[in-house]
Amino acid sequence: MRHPHYDYTLDEALALARSIKYGPLPLPSDPTPGIPEAIEIVGKSLRTCGFNWITGRVALELLRKANSEEVAWS
Repeated sequence: MRHPHYDYTLDEALALARSIKYGPLPLPSDPTPGIPEAIEIVGKSLRTCGFNWITGRVALELLRKANSEEVAWS
């Protein structure tokens, strides 16, 4: 799945959530979070980052769409 307006994929959104959860250099054994957990991780980071984080917003839109939620693409 790709974002319709940005060059960003669902796999990249899940990798972002994994990096937030385990740090910038996760171990190969660190699992990729599932979509509901990834929504929680990226959503919390987006709410607390203190700036307009476009990558986080785009990732969250993709994750929500993959979770069958209604999304207003930005």
